[in-house]
Amino acid sequence: MRFLGFTLRLAIAAAVLLWLIGQPGDARIVWRDHQIETSAAFLVLLIVFAAFVLFEIFRMWRFVREGPRFWRLRNRINRLEKGQSLIGRGLAAIAGGDAAEAGRLAVAARRLLGATASTRLLQAQAARLAGDHRAAREIYRVMAADPESAALGYRGLVMSAVRSGDWDEAERHIEALRRLKPDMPWLNLMRFELAVRRRNWNEAVEALSATATARLIDGRILRRHQAALFLAVSANEASQGNHIRALQYAEKALKSVPDWLPAFLMLADRQLTCGHHRAALRTIQRGWKIEPHPQLAELYVRAGRRKNALEIHKHMEILAGKGRETPAGRLALAATAMEADLWGEARRHLMALAGQGMATQGVYRMLAKLERRESGDEKGAYQWLMRASEAPPDPRWLCASCDGGHKEWQAACPHCGSFNTLEWRIPGSGRGDGVKALITGPLDMA
Repeated sequence: MRFLGFTLRLAIAAAVLLWLIGQPGDARIVWRDHQIETSAAFLVLLIVFAAFVLFEIFRMWRFVREGPRFWRLRNRINRLEKGQSLIGRGLAAIAGGDAAEAGRLAVAARRLLGATASTRLLQAQAARLAGDHRAAREIYRVMAADPESAALGYRGLVMSAVRSGDWDEAERHIEALRRLKPDMPWLNLMRFELAVRRRNWNEAVEALSATATARLIDGRILRRHQAALFLAVSANEASQGNHIRALQYAEKALKSVPDWLPAFLMLADRQLTCGHHRAALRTIQRGWKIEPHPQLAELYVRAGRRKNALEIHKHMEILAGKGRETPAGRLALAATAMEADLWGEARRHLMALAGQGMATQGVYRMLAKLERRESGDEKGAYQWLMRASEAPPDPRWLCASCDGGHKEWQAACPHCGSFNTLEWRIPGSGRGDGVKALITGPLDMA
């Protein structure tokens, strides 16, 4: 394309030149005693040539005058481009877990760009990835002292304190960052995290509401976290004897997430505590339709505690309904049948679970108990107990973060403190798609 363009321009210039040569006319220049006569075409060409020479002289003068500054600018642009490329590669190395490569690229980027916020952040991230948390904190402190990078510096110090479990230190840095940038939306996430760790549920509710206003998290996760906070406040109010307020917060939780099992469990429990047995039965029935669960069955038995064992079993049959084929339904019917001395009915449900490969340790222990109560057959009971030792464990509330097990659902894991990470599953099974925590690793990269 360039060759074609040059050829076209050359052809146009030659055509113009030939046209000028073919034009008639003379030109005379008289200067004092000198007289110059030539053709008009030659004079035009002479003027064009003189203009070209003057233009080139001007370019040479400009190069001599401005050249060094342009050279320095060009060199600086090249350094910036190389430095930014190194920073990008360094961040990719951090994402890939290559601490040595990230550190090397951070040093190279700092040589090109100097001690900028981006090079310091890359060095701090590389040091943290390499396990040198002290060096990372020192870099974050230097960044916090620089007005241009103070927000990043304080954020790094906060996350460093959170990882080490020093929540007092984290709170001090958060307050410093709040004074510096009070409108930073990320602060509300940290307020929420600190409030959860300190079990200050009312503060957590306020912080999460502010986070919702800034639209920092997905709506589904937000509603689930709000419901979990309402349940936490409900449990706190119940522990202080404020059962009416506990009931109100449990109702708010179920309203926030109408299909969430923990909300059904806690609301039914609060309704029973307040003496609202009919309302509790309706809540249990609604929850059972969504997710049949052993603890819902326990609450159902508790709601009908004034009835005898046979009536309880009949009502459990109503609750189970079409859900008898589920493990929770069969297990509940087997338990109430045993209490009513309906040995055959209990054995039928338990053996169905065993035959379908759904029997856990609890099912085989119930079969052993059934052998003892029905016929006093200790040998048969022993065989079932041997089967129980080889069976999968019973499902529990397990933390998705630390895998710690708990008998009851809680808003925060007592082992690791993670918020809203308990899920009902068999120990050792794959973790579900539980709601993830708000404060996670990728925030460190900001």
